Amino acid sequence: MDVEEILKKGRSYPENFFYGDVSKIGKIYELPEGLFLLVRTSTENELLWGANTIDDLKRGLETVEKDGTDFIFRYAGNFNDVMEKKDIISRWGYRVKCVHVGYYLDMENRRFQTKNMHFIEELKEKDIEEFLDLERTIFDSFNVTKNELTKWINSDESIVLVNKINGKLKGFIVINIYGAGKKSCLIRNIGVAESERRKGIGKELLLKGLQRAKEKGVKTAMLWVEIENTAARRLYERTGFILDQNEAEAVFLGRQISSF
Repeated sequence: MDVEEILKKGRSYPENFFYGDVSKIGKIYELPEGLFLLVRTSTENELLWGANTIDDLKRGLETVEKDGTDFIFRYAGNFNDVMEKKDIISRWGYRVKCVHVGYYLDMENRRFQTKNMHFIEELKEKDIEEFLDLERTIFDSFNVTKNELTKWINSDESIVLVNKINGKLKGFIVINIYGAGKKSCLIRNIGVAESERRKGIGKELLLKGLQRAKEKGVKTAMLWVEIENTAARRLYERTGFILDQNEAEAVFLGRQISSF
């Protein structure tokens, strides 16, 4: 099967998480319980999966584990379903790495004004390595590569802004524009160096990013945030974002990792 056939088959199962970067396929498991695909991201192995039932997911995970490979996997759906499945999967012995919830914003009748207190500019190609170094100190997984950043800063469908202090990168926002007519955008991530937090940099990056997106004709924005990141959630809610009860995901550590 080619990649498109794999994705189509994986997503055809009643229970599935078959989304993400599949450019580096490690191993395909075609099992009676479903289809399981081990892929390598920039930071870790991830198992994409499609199964007939939640119990089939459990049996499929056990089969993949026999190869001794460390991996993470995800379960996504509406908020209540994810919380219920999180408890079930945890009882199987898998540790929850994090839970993400979705937020959305109707931008059509909003203005995004900033005080211009911080130096913010578009990411330049010469600063990509510094960007990657910064995001590694902030997040344990962002799944961004040098090739992706190079593509984004040269595309009208992406916005990558950075904050600099004394010539050094201290914060960033990444926005990808998508959908019919390019009317929607995903705020892929916002990061600020620990030493510069609580100074309004994140807020200004967010507002300037949204303003740039609106200038490009974007009408709605969405983002994912860890459910326990109360500071970020407050920022988004104050900006007008609303919790989307239909969007949530739990990330689990495979039992090879959880045992350490």
